Amino acid sequence: MAGSPPLVSTHTGAVAPVQSRYSPDKDDFSLQKCRAHTIRKANYKSLGNGQLVRTGWQSRLRAWVEGNNADQRYHRAAYESSQRVSAALFSEQYKCACEGKPANVSSSPLVKARFYRQDNLRFNPQLRHPGFGLSTQDQRAVKLSRWAHYANGVTELGAAPTGLLLKISKIWFTPKQDDKSFTSQLRVLAVLPVVAGIVALFSRGVFIEGMHKALNNVKQALQTDMRALACSFSAISAVSALVSLALGAGSCLAGSRSNLSSAVTDLIQFNKDRHLHRIFLLLNDVKDKPGAALLLSRALRQKIGQKYCTGDGTPILLNRLLSNLRGKQNEVEVKRAIERTIGSYLTEWSPWGSTPGRFLDPKSDKAELLARENHFLALTNLVEHSAVHADPHKKFMDIRHHIESGAEKLRKRILEGPGSLLNVLGSARKDTQGSGSLLGHPAKGLRYSAENILTNPHQYGPLTRGLAKFSEGLRVFNHGVLLSLNYQLTRPIAKLAGYITETALKRPNSRVTSFSIGRAIASSIWAAVDAFLILSLAAGNGVALGGPEAATKVKFPLNIPFGSISLGVSIISTAAQMLVVALPAAILMGAAKGACYIEGWNGNTARPLDVIGSRRRSVAWI
Repeated sequence: MAGSPPLVSTHTGAVAPVQSRYSPDKDDFSLQKCRAHTIRKANYKSLGNGQLVRTGWQSRLRAWVEGNNADQRYHRAAYESSQRVSAALFSEQYKCACEGKPANVSSSPLVKARFYRQDNLRFNPQLRHPGFGLSTQDQRAVKLSRWAHYANGVTELGAAPTGLLLKISKIWFTPKQDDKSFTSQLRVLAVLPVVAGIVALFSRGVFIEGMHKALNNVKQALQTDMRALACSFSAISAVSALVSLALGAGSCLAGSRSNLSSAVTDLIQFNKDRHLHRIFLLLNDVKDKPGAALLLSRALRQKIGQKYCTGDGTPILLNRLLSNLRGKQNEVEVKRAIERTIGSYLTEWSPWGSTPGRFLDPKSDKAELLARENHFLALTNLVEHSAVHADPHKKFMDIRHHIESGAEKLRKRILEGPGSLLNVLGSARKDTQGSGSLLGHPAKGLRYSAENILTNPHQYGPLTRGLAKFSEGLRVFNHGVLLSLNYQLTRPIAKLAGYITETALKRPNSRVTSFSIGRAIASSIWAAVDAFLILSLAAGNGVALGGPEAATKVKFPLNIPFGSISLGVSIISTAAQMLVVALPAAILMGAAKGACYIEGWNGNTARPLDVIGSRRRSVAWI
């Protein structure tokens, strides 16, 4: 399970967690990062002087457009699966305590249902080990789910090949530079023409023509099909998404959902104790701090509807939990009270706890039980999230991560050699990595930093601010829309799949499954567009409905002469589109630096508390 303790061999030859009981002293939890994550979730930002204000519409729009990358989605699926198992354990133990009987976690239908979800099995490959006591069928289910993860990696690779090439170029040439920086934008400008040229070669048919000379006996129809396939990464993405879904379904069918072993129940209890302690730390930090309580409340309201809030907008769950800390000094007593409150909220009829012992029915009240569980996840997501923990575990890696890792190793090997190209270019020298100096002096580096211009615009003149914001807007559009068209189409489909799962089937949404559904549908749409529109238009002698003979006669003005052939670069090409936008974005950022030189810099000063004309009131974490 996400963040589970590592395994060690025992004297019996089996494996077991290093520690069977949770120890707060060995937890990597950072309360400071948790605060920062809560502030972001509440849509607030720091002014640099202890004061916080709501983020503007531009920042919120940028965050929405950029969304989450695959690695963040993997982490979120793994974390939430662990949190759902903890919620089931809170519920089971509370109900059994109220009924005066011992909790039988190993055979609990709710705990087993949450444990055997795809989101949980997929990112816990260690469960295949016999030491965890899973049946042979359940071990096979874990293995099939891992295969589904590998297939999903091919899906992500096919959905954004241009993005992978840009990431590799970043690893090689500007590993320490932020994507907003002028240097990174120049790097993108250098890489995009190469990618656009490769795509144009495919679309023009140069590759297939060469293959035709080598394979004279291959039928024209087969060549046409191969040409369409070679130029359509979306088709590969769609097929691999379907394979991932099939393997996931096979994993569900293969599992026997047998009773949980003591090793698994110990692991579940370990994670539950960890969640409880982290929730305690956050609540203890927030109590008696009106500003902090307001921010936490607003962060939770992103996922908790008004129906489950008090008159002043505070979520009922938060209101009850904070009341557990009032008048209690002993940490053990507080944790017990928090545990009872969570169990009551997850199981009892009234979310206020006014109906003790009257439990929601697992069959007729599925929707209500799921809603309460999601509210618990809204809280635990603030204390266990990829923004709070650095968890680059191998279990999250797919084929793209392995390619990126290979690029990093190659770069290190080149840097170790004398007179390497990277060292000659001066963009990845060892002596400049992590120095924090962009122009030889920290103050000058901060002054001309694109990140600082965008984060602290009050330190700069109006022309510098305007040029930098315009450049950043173009960059976000370039990377968040043009580069991520498949992803932007996937998002609403995946959200709809999750909504149907929770409203119609009344069961928790599986993030890995819903996103695979979204990728399969979105990539199929783009594959059809590739085959029947983009290839036909880009090459000028389409391969769509009628094959090469059905010439569209559509020619684009961008023709690059190469001796006897003229290479037509289609404006529909993703790389060509990005190049058109990346050029003015880089020019504007360079102009912003020039404007900064002319207008000057006010220094690394904090923002004023009261901005003239601003309707945003500041708050503090106090």
